[in-house]
Amino acid sequence: MKIKKFDVVELKNKNKAVILEIYKRKKYYAEIVNERGETVTKRDIINNEIKNVIYGKEKIR
Repeated sequence: MKIKKFDVVELKNKNKAVILEIYKRKKYYAEIVNERGETVTKRDIINNEIKNVIYGKEKIR
């Protein structure tokens, strides 16, 4: 799956994350948000933690 900057993704632990920076193909710096919309933390996540992309900045045609 192609993940870009500022995409919103769902994590396997049911939290959501906004991708803030892309380091390499499978490593991202993200802001983690819980189910109530409160920021939990900002940390690095890897591709294996991501369940799916909820919202992409631009749609692919």
